[in-house]
Amino acid sequence: MIDHPEITLCEPAPFLYYENGQIAVTDGSQVWLVIVTCEAIRAVASPPEMSLRRLALYAEFFTDLAAAAISRGENIGGKVLISESDVLSTKVTQRHVPQRLQRPPGY
Repeated sequence: MIDHPEITLCEPAPFLYYENGQIAVTDGSQVWLVIVTCEAIRAVASPPEMSLRRLALYAEFFTDLAAAAISRGENIGGKVLISESDVLSTKVTQRHVPQRLQRPPGY
């Protein structure tokens, strides 16, 4: 994404807490907790699946959504919420799809 702060994953590793996923991201000087709703995790790929595996596979995509939200000032108290509507309004690009899940060229 363009014109957003350089946000990267940091410790702790992605995890599930109750029904939502959580990932930590940083710009090098501040850390945010990104809360990814279970509906957002299900909506990121087909077939719908709510799992730690899915959260981890698409962590880069969720990080990009978080960077956009942070640049818009949508973080509250060091937390950013990613909902199903955020996922559905943003196209998952080839860059976000894990290498082993990508289709070969011309497929």
